[in-house]
Amino acid sequence: MEVHRQRCQACQSIDVRNILVRRQGEPTAVYVRCANCGELVARYQLSDYYHHGKGPESFYRSIGADACDSGRRALEIFNRAKEDSIQGFKDALERLKEENKEV
Repeated sequence: MEVHRQRCQACQSIDVRNILVRRQGEPTAVYVRCANCGELVARYQLSDYYHHGKGPESFYRSIGADACDSGRRALEIFNRAKEDSIQGFKDALERLKEENKEV
């Protein structure tokens, strides 16, 4: 596993903010903006978006209304995304700690 902190190419700050943009029928776009100098750092497109603590509605919007054929299947997908997100976050923090990078 390779883990990095997002860093501004202009000023080298790690203080960044995400701006989420949702458009009907398109993947969610994440624009990363430097909180220090205001420059664009990166743009990502997400096939799904899990927001910890918000419940399944936010996740369902990110995958699209037609992504699942049943409510039970949608809940299974959400629960797997939740578990994977929590574990992935823990793993990333542990790796940063092992490599003596800022957490």
